[in-house]
Amino acid sequence: MTQTLFTNANLVLDGFADLQPSFNVLVKDNRIVSVSAEPFSAPEATVVDAGGRTLMPGLIDAHAHITGLSLTPKNIAYPAAEIAIASANYLRNCLMDGYTTIREAGGADHATARLLAEGHIVGPRLFYSGKALTQTGGGADFRTPDEAIDPCGHIGPFSNMSVIADGTAEVRKAAREELRKGATQIKLFASGGVVFPAEGHATRYEFSVEELEAVVEEATARDTYVMAHVYTDEGVRRCLKAGVRSIEHANFVTEDTVAMMADYHAFYVPTFISLVQRVESAAETHLPPTIVDTLQRTIARGRQVYGWARKHKVPVGFGTDLWGPEAQKAQLREFEMRQDLDPPADILHSATVTNAELLMEKGTLGVIAEGAYADLLIVDGNPLQDLGVLMNPQKNLKFIMKDGVVYKNELTATTHEP
Repeated sequence: MTQTLFTNANLVLDGFADLQPSFNVLVKDNRIVSVSAEPFSAPEATVVDAGGRTLMPGLIDAHAHITGLSLTPKNIAYPAAEIAIASANYLRNCLMDGYTTIREAGGADHATARLLAEGHIVGPRLFYSGKALTQTGGGADFRTPDEAIDPCGHIGPFSNMSVIADGTAEVRKAAREELRKGATQIKLFASGGVVFPAEGHATRYEFSVEELEAVVEEATARDTYVMAHVYTDEGVRRCLKAGVRSIEHANFVTEDTVAMMADYHAFYVPTFISLVQRVESAAETHLPPTIVDTLQRTIARGRQVYGWARKHKVPVGFGTDLWGPEAQKAQLREFEMRQDLDPPADILHSATVTNAELLMEKGTLGVIAEGAYADLLIVDGNPLQDLGVLMNPQKNLKFIMKDGVVYKNELTATTHEP
């Protein structure tokens, strides 16, 4: 049994708006076993003196995509080996930025999870959706009107992130297939997007109510849930009535629908940085002005929805929705996007405690508490007051532990307690 004792640490503790000073935290193997303001002895432990720095839970990104090589999810032309390398790099960079857990929202699968579990690649804990479900002509059907079949002669969405399914029998089978392959939740597209298709107009809703209910039923049978890409008011309402638990984006809903999210105990996961990043790169990627205008309007409306969510006490998650290795570099900027929408402590709560509850890991992820997994960061500064601390990991992130394993240590040499 390996033991690590953190001493002289100022803790980010759930339920406290301020850092809690001078705590000691003992880790045995991959779990936290003691959190105390009183000194205690652990003779077999390796001691990590935090030196008065902040000890906090690892960050959680609840909406990530690791299989992209560019901004477009239409990636069928890319060799599988290149996608695998990009995924491995994405995961490593996530972890080194302080994300010890991600929920992958379409594209990652059991093969990536196995590589992580066996230590062949390094990265965060991975909650993967497998292939997202989309209807013919839906938000993740990336075919142009001239593309009926993929290069292998199959009807497919021209992306490895999704699968086309129509009718209750097909969507039920598609959901069962992803669950069979180990998906930890099911992702579906319940409306169009704001970048694809090129016209930039989100479909009002996708999938029938019966189709949505069938997917939710299959997820529930495996004690898990459904997350839905959905931008529109009618789309969100249909998802809620069908039992969808996690509402992604939702930029064009009304306040009444936000209140409905609260009534249905759903989670709301906005993703601002992906939209901002596309606007910033529009000239380079040759996005049409109409799409850029749509993106800017989407950002503005999303900020309004965020305020309504806080007003109605909807649990607000933290996601990024970034595609490709270059885009991943902006993953921590989601904190920047929210700085004028919420106090730092509340934003950090979204990226830890709320996201853990969303992932059905309440008390085991996103917190420093007895019984929780040892996913821990040590940073210079106080992120409860200044999120800029987290946005400069090269300077401020001194220590990374995931599942009890140390992946970065820039503190003074650790020693065994005498």
